[in-house]
Amino acid sequence: MEVEHYAIFSNSKAGKGSALKLLPDFECFLTGKKITYEIFADSLPVTLTGFNCIVIMGGDGTINYVINHFKTIVIPIAFLRCGTGNDYNTLHLGSASHKEQFEIACSNHIVAVDAGTCNGKLFINGVGIGFDGWVVKRNLGKQIFSGQLAYLTTILSLLLFYKERFIYIETADKKMMADIFMLSFAKGKTYGGGFRVAPMAELTDGFLDFVAVKKIGLFNRLRYLPVIEKGKHLQLPFVHFEKAKHIKVTSNFLLQAHLDGEWMEGKEFDILVTPNAFKIKSIIKREK
Repeated sequence: MEVEHYAIFSNSKAGKGSALKLLPDFECFLTGKKITYEIFADSLPVTLTGFNCIVIMGGDGTINYVINHFKTIVIPIAFLRCGTGNDYNTLHLGSASHKEQFEIACSNHIVAVDAGTCNGKLFINGVGIGFDGWVVKRNLGKQIFSGQLAYLTTILSLLLFYKERFIYIETADKKMMADIFMLSFAKGKTYGGGFRVAPMAELTDGFLDFVAVKKIGLFNRLRYLPVIEKGKHLQLPFVHFEKAKHIKVTSNFLLQAHLDGEWMEGKEFDILVTPNAFKIKSIIKREK
């Protein structure tokens, strides 16, 4: 019988060092399962040849870093929730305790999930352009709050002064030109610590959920923020929603954006879905 051999990437900066604190317990668990492993702290190997699984200890930003390092990962990926932004890994782990997460990481329950690319860079949860790109930029380097609290406090500070930008958007079925408050292109339902920006998104349907929030006044920004948080916004008159496989976004303005919570900026964005991109050890069943 083949001995399983895991690669473990432990991000020492994730969750203010929580990955390193959890690592000894996971090592003991693997030893008990007779699974051998190699630990990579803050740097990754060139190849995953010889490993049966890669375990990512961190948050959504760590996941994004790993998938962009390798580009293609043919072995299963497992997550241990250790970061401050955990929207994507929570989709696969639910409310699992540490021990339950260890069990999931060593299980054979695997789901093939889609990913996407934006200007050639991979993402697995989603892309945000406009207002939420500014939120991520404003949070760069800030450690006072984390998760949803950091996202929410920055949102409230920006709502008063943020100005929509005129943006041209093209999909296979539609062309749109409008002053846009925010754009989302998602595989996961939530980001920002639980905001259900794309409540209809599915991890395995071969599409990106495209949500555009058009120009809205300050009163409606404040009024509908809780509505967006709960994912009840898709039928609002200033919201456009569709499923798409390829979207092009252009503007004369420099737009702030994020990929899986990692900040970027640009005037042009070429966004595509990549079906069945990764195999994830997960509690979920394949969506139909």
